Amino acid sequence: MFGMQLHVVTTDGAQDVKLSPRVIVEFERQFQTGLGRAFQTDQKAEHMFWLAWKATKSDKPFDEWLETVEDVQLNEGGDRPLSGTP
Repeated sequence: MFGMQLHVVTTDGAQDVKLSPRVIVEFERQFQTGLGRAFQTDQKAEHMFWLAWKATKSDKPFDEWLETVEDVQLNEGGDRPLSGTP
């Protein structure tokens, strides 16, 4: 679970971000469910977008940031290198 990455594309550009333990815990507190359960039994697009928003450390409020989103993809295997890594 901790090797999860997101590929986030917004009107400001694209970036790959890793889901840190802090982001995962914040998600679980926000949505009152475990991350695994949320993606297996209670799948909502908002969950993926919220994780991307937190992981990118955007200064914009969530709904404002959401207006800029073009695509978010989960890369669970971590086979795409993070931005800035060889």
